[in-house]
Amino acid sequence: MKKLYMLMFFIYSIVGLAEDTDELEFRIGGNLAGKYKEVNKTNFRNESESQGEGYEFIVELVHEPISNLITGLGTGYQRGSEIRIDGADYGIIDTIPIYATVKYRFNEESIYKPYIKLNLGVSIPYTRADLDRTGVITETGFYYSLGGGIEYKNTIIDLSYQYNKNELDGKYDGKVEFFRLTLGIGYRLDI
Repeated sequence: MKKLYMLMFFIYSIVGLAEDTDELEFRIGGNLAGKYKEVNKTNFRNESESQGEGYEFIVELVHEPISNLITGLGTGYQRGSEIRIDGADYGIIDTIPIYATVKYRFNEESIYKPYIKLNLGVSIPYTRADLDRTGVITETGFYYSLGGGIEYKNTIIDLSYQYNKNELDGKYDGKVEFFRLTLGIGYRLDI
């Protein structure tokens, strides 16, 4: 955890060197596909396909300290897909990611600017009613996202592979690892 805080401090320090390049990005996204690698050691089966829709709302404060390199901090709300167990759907866990982000843009002179992006941070759990009723305690875990996209003026479209991991304590001991592919669309404001 100390390494993550040091990484966030380092990125924030680089961001602080930039002048007049602050931007606020808003993005919504939907899960195209997802899989729970391991939900529970005893009660839930492993390698379960997610059911239903999952989505997210993300806000990022970003800076451009040098041309083509964008760094910043982000947070949001991620609604996890449900999982089917013995014919019934269960809401597992929603999360609030807090992360550092690094983006590299290609072809800066064009109006279409492709990019690659990495998010690295923590996954703060927000358990849903199905787990709350059982007295399960969910711990803050790990979050990362790797993807790319394209910018057109202030509009952003991206595709990312995301991963959240949170530990569970209580009746459902174990961990929740959720892998998914997310398509997002967003808008950037200069501030």
